[in-house]
Amino acid sequence: MGEANEELYDVLVQGADAWNRWRKDNPKESVVFDGLDLRGLDLSDCDLSEASFVGTNLAYADLKNAVLIASNLTDANLCYCNLSNAKLIAANLNQANLSHANLLHANLLTAICYRTDLSNVDLRDHDLRGQDLREANLSGADLRGQNLEGLDMQGAKLIGSKMERVNLRDTNLTGANLSDVDLSSCSIDGVALKGANLSNVNLASQNLTGFNLSKVNFQGADLRGANLSKANLDGAKLSSSKLWQVQTKGWSIRNIECSHASWDQRGRDFTHYSPHQFEKLFSDKITFTLRYQRMLSYQDLATLPFLIEHLEASYWGCKLRIRDIRNEPGDTRAILVVEDTGGLNPSVLESSLQQEADKLQSIQISLQSERRLQFEIRESLQAIKDKYWPKLLELSEIDSDAKTRRLAVLFTDLKGFSNWSEEERTDKLSLFRGLLKPVLKKWNASYPNMEGDSLRATFQTVEQSLHCAAMMQRVLAGAGFTLRIGLDIGEVKITHNEITEQLDIEGDAINFAARLEAMADSGQVLVSENVRHYAIQSDAPFNFTEHRLALQKAVGDKQAGDTIVCYSSSSALEDS
Repeated sequence: MGEANEELYDVLVQGADAWNRWRKDNPKESVVFDGLDLRGLDLSDCDLSEASFVGTNLAYADLKNAVLIASNLTDANLCYCNLSNAKLIAANLNQANLSHANLLHANLLTAICYRTDLSNVDLRDHDLRGQDLREANLSGADLRGQNLEGLDMQGAKLIGSKMERVNLRDTNLTGANLSDVDLSSCSIDGVALKGANLSNVNLASQNLTGFNLSKVNFQGADLRGANLSKANLDGAKLSSSKLWQVQTKGWSIRNIECSHASWDQRGRDFTHYSPHQFEKLFSDKITFTLRYQRMLSYQDLATLPFLIEHLEASYWGCKLRIRDIRNEPGDTRAILVVEDTGGLNPSVLESSLQQEADKLQSIQISLQSERRLQFEIRESLQAIKDKYWPKLLELSEIDSDAKTRRLAVLFTDLKGFSNWSEEERTDKLSLFRGLLKPVLKKWNASYPNMEGDSLRATFQTVEQSLHCAAMMQRVLAGAGFTLRIGLDIGEVKITHNEITEQLDIEGDAINFAARLEAMADSGQVLVSENVRHYAIQSDAPFNFTEHRLALQKAVGDKQAGDTIVCYSSSSALEDS
């Protein structure tokens, strides 16, 4: 242990009073405990914000009520720690071990949890939205009732975790391990599960229509009553799965592995299949692919219908259509589907169609060198464009002013900013902005602009702006900041700011949001009547309390002193 570390350690072991007094007397001193053995220490109520604990052993330590805001706990061992009521806002927990830790009422907002071990931790009272949980270990964790919507949990371990009633909408679980988990009561719309391990998982009665489930391990999974229509299960493992009343219309099961499966209601009687037999018995539409080692040219697109027509004529009674065109790394793929085999043998037809299509593709390739023919095709397409494009433009009702958007606007500033010393302003504004960035990113804020202690930003939807405002209040309050926020929605003009050399925003909606912010109480979110209207229309989970306030400054057609109706907003989930 170095002299500096030893001196800090001697103060730390004296308890919270001595340590916090030292921090107050030495505000600019760096606090570094990297690699030290601090097992079992009583660090409760200590201010350890921005301290470095890289590789530190804190197992069994008491960190109750500790302030760990923006601390670096990379690779730290925090297993069995008492972190109840601790503030871990913006803490770096990358690859830290928090297995079996007590996180009751701890504040983890915007903490970095990449590869963090949170196994066997009770996380029920935590808001994990906006956190990076890629490759995190949540095995055995209690996540019941959690809202994990939209989180990136790629490669995460959730083996045996408790996940009843979890919201997994649009969550990225690509390559994640969810074996032995009950997902039957979860909301799973848009969840990404490609390559995931779902062995022995319960997905009974779930709607998996159109899901990409390629290479997913479903061995022993309960899929009874599930809807797998149009799902992609190419390369998946289905052995020992329960498939009673499963819906399979339009599913893709190429190269699926299934040696036996159960189709009875109880899931006890298994039917055995030889290699590839399951695919032959239950596969749906035949598809084949045209591969282009480039982006599709207009000649390719123009002649593709001719290629399809020729194939249909070659195999009389066969009906084809284009299902998808995908840009893959290194090439472009046009995927064709056989709508009707015309009574031909499906397996033979699939092989023959692919071979014939590959031959015909050579015509499209050779067309690249036929300049005259390319010119004639271009001229023909131009004639079609000249005839029909003006009519299509009339139908599309394109907005002529592409720089004007109808957006939700958020305006906020910090309480007490003018009373801070110059030194305090620099440090606090740096922390303030650092805490806001991940929140704005989480809710897809656009055109953010910060001047001093104020921030203005726009959002595509009212719901996004309300969620962002609520999270900003929680994150900043946890770090000791008090905000006032105003929200409005209306026409916003996107302009070029000649001072910042960046895109900026202007318009009555921004000015009105600023007026609402100025009239708000500390910690309050004030919204306009329009914001409340759109929030109610979209069933956004927020409550609104009416206020009638006098405008302090004119805006739009409203004069100073006019009474306006506005509403304070609060999250319905928190209120409940």
